Amino acid sequence: MVTRWLPGDKAPAGELMRNAMRVLAGRELPSTPPPQAPANPSTQRERLSAEAFKLQGIPYVWGAKGPEAYDCSGFTRAAYHAIGVQLPDGSFNQAKGERPLEDPAALTAGDLLFYRWSEDAGVSHVTLYAGDGWVIGTGSPGQPKEVVLYPLSDDLVDDGRIITYRHIVLADE
Repeated sequence: MVTRWLPGDKAPAGELMRNAMRVLAGRELPSTPPPQAPANPSTQRERLSAEAFKLQGIPYVWGAKGPEAYDCSGFTRAAYHAIGVQLPDGSFNQAKGERPLEDPAALTAGDLLFYRWSEDAGVSHVTLYAGDGWVIGTGSPGQPKEVVLYPLSDDLVDDGRIITYRHIVLADE
């Protein structure tokens, strides 16, 4: 049985995060075609998605903050900045308020996904949930080293990694 982590807690417990990943690892997610950028975005969340999609193909360079190249947190920061939301630099700083990912159905397009490579490691990677089981970001291990769209299921493996998420409520929600 997985004990629930409450949002008021300082940080998700390692055992809870590990148990959540064990449940998710190898889980078949619905196979859906990749989402498309919103054609006529009218909400902040749609504008966020559109901005993230515009950055596809830009190379990954560790520590890069754009616009010619991005690292993982530089990409998420740039996408949110384009809609007027300021995020701090660094995946570990953007993770404030993270929760264990227990069910991918809980995700909303624009949610930040945080990665640890073991339960006792700090956050070291961030991507953006694109919706319909897809992620956009600078690529987790095994992905191209550029801003790319790929299935979340590629990241749901039981190799010691832990994924948490953060939902940012936007002004028009």
